[in-house]
Amino acid sequence: MKSKPANRLRALGVLIVVAIVLAACGGTSGSSASTSGGKLAPNANFKLGVSLTFNNTDFWTNYISYEAKFAAQYNATLIGPLVANNDAGKQITDIHTLIQEGAQALIVNPVDSAAIAPALDYAASKNIPVVSVDVAPSSGKVFMIVRADNVAYGQSSCKYIATHATAHTGHIAVLEGDLASLNGQDRTNGCIQYLKSNYPNFQIAQYATKWDTPTAVNDAKTALSTYSDLRGIYVQWSAPEDGIVAAEQAAGRFTKVGSSSHIVLIGNDGTPHEHALIRSNELDASISQPANSYAQYAIFYARAALEGKTYSAGQTTDHNSMIVSLDGNLEDALPAPVVDMTNVNDPNLWGNAKSGS
Repeated sequence: MKSKPANRLRALGVLIVVAIVLAACGGTSGSSASTSGGKLAPNANFKLGVSLTFNNTDFWTNYISYEAKFAAQYNATLIGPLVANNDAGKQITDIHTLIQEGAQALIVNPVDSAAIAPALDYAASKNIPVVSVDVAPSSGKVFMIVRADNVAYGQSSCKYIATHATAHTGHIAVLEGDLASLNGQDRTNGCIQYLKSNYPNFQIAQYATKWDTPTAVNDAKTALSTYSDLRGIYVQWSAPEDGIVAAEQAAGRFTKVGSSSHIVLIGNDGTPHEHALIRSNELDASISQPANSYAQYAIFYARAALEGKTYSAGQTTDHNSMIVSLDGNLEDALPAPVVDMTNVNDPNLWGNAKSGS
């Protein structure tokens, strides 16, 4: 009769061992056989879900190539990217799908800075860290935002137009991205605030494009036909530039960079194609938004989150940036220089590197 309690104890011991083994094998979302105490072990592989707004521009195709490269470097298995095509509702569905498919961490490029919040909340409820890349959320928690200072983008872009225009009066057309995106807001606000404070004689014509290339080109055509004193065009991303140059040519208003009647044209991205336009004196300048660094450090911070690392505002990094606070989250504010004819051949610019190399 005394053997029964002993048998029960043995059985209980077996159950405990089985439970430990099951937990180690990752029986719940976000856990992994390679974790220890809830943290990813050094050199262990992890599943990384990716949700992007677009994949159809020069910038994003390069970003995706770099992402594949750095995933291998940081031992991440990519799930996706799933592409929302500028649909905030689809992006929320995509994020649920990535989590259901076993993503232990997420990289998200938000369509809408506010509308992304429910998806971020859902990820948090599953203990899945999120890194926001290129666009910051305006609500909801993420582990890290990887982007550059987009207010500075706008300031630098419109400073460039103002200082290179043939006159300090007349109109400047601002072809905005999407004002539902913090990037669109920041670039617009940075530009307008700079011009009003430093060059108040310029008049600003704003056009809401929602990152849509045909809309941006049509708005450029409108500005060209409306304002005989158009001094510059600030387009907040790179894709519409060819169409804008063609529109200027069709309107008989295109002249090469440096000519007395030239309309200054500046974009944002710093893609290889933009570099070619700068070299041919068709595009004045661009802001080099580093696709390679965006991809690298988004994956770096996703892994860091799983490894249990922490960061704080005011920290400097080993890649020439500083961690800052933005809307209750931390952001690694990466450098983004102006590119024009004076530095377009700089080998350190991402647009001069072989994509994914």
